[in-house]
Amino acid sequence: MKIIIYCFSGTGNTLKVANLYKKYLQEDTTVFQVREDSSVCPNPNEYDIVGIAYPIHGFNMPQYFYRFLKKLPSVNNKRLFILKTSGEGLHLNDCSSQKAIRLLKKKGFNVTLERHIVMPYNMIYRHTDGMAKQMWIYAKALSKINCDEILQNKEMKVVLPIWKKWYAPIFRILWPFTHVHGPLFRVNKYKCIKCNKCIKICPTQNISIIDEKYKFGTKCTLCMGCSFSCPKSAINVGFFRFWKVNGSYNVEKLALDPSIKFPYIDGSETGIYKLYRKYYKECDIRLKNANVNVNDYID
Repeated sequence: MKIIIYCFSGTGNTLKVANLYKKYLQEDTTVFQVREDSSVCPNPNEYDIVGIAYPIHGFNMPQYFYRFLKKLPSVNNKRLFILKTSGEGLHLNDCSSQKAIRLLKKKGFNVTLERHIVMPYNMIYRHTDGMAKQMWIYAKALSKINCDEILQNKEMKVVLPIWKKWYAPIFRILWPFTHVHGPLFRVNKYKCIKCNKCIKICPTQNISIIDEKYKFGTKCTLCMGCSFSCPKSAINVGFFRFWKVNGSYNVEKLALDPSIKFPYIDGSETGIYKLYRKYYKECDIRLKNANVNVNDYID
């Protein structure tokens, strides 16, 4: 069985989870990273199952990835699953795929499974090490049972009540906003070491050097890959400068550190992390029903 996962990832979180899927599917699985400089796109008709993976931006799929999906050729009732990631487990994110699902159905795809996995924020605020550790361990356990569902041809579609369908189109204003906001990014010349990591990591090739100065164009998708990955935190992200998060969480290393509490969300947490209780309670129910012990995924 051949499986293709078309993956869009700015800071790498979604790509990490897509690679977990590749590991757990244990089939002839390809993860194709959707970037401006990607090689020739694989044809979905050459695969038995198709997956799409993306980070949720403002309760929506990134416009860049949606435009990529529009270019995919039509198929004949091809099974397709959806993997989406975000920094919080709110059910407000349930609506993020609805526009893409309508598009994919018209192309002949049969969307059978949609799953959401929480990973550390790359903007708004930085998660604690304990929170990042819990997110990664649960991501591994959840990816395993999600992949089992895919191989078992399980169907589990997100059903949206009418009242939940209105805010995704409203927040889709973020799509044109990213193009206007992109040129507002700036590089602090006193911090910059000219490693050009920002240019290399940008999935839309929106960053260039003109007259020895870094220029940000209008193709920004607000993935924050450039500012998140800058080794000197030298990038000013315009209106979002107070939400900037810089530096990798190194979740694989955190997961192996016994000095970091796990689980971090256990009912005793305070402040913003109370919002995660419902998400992890739902995760624990899924894992229990699948006879999966999350502690088995610490290493």
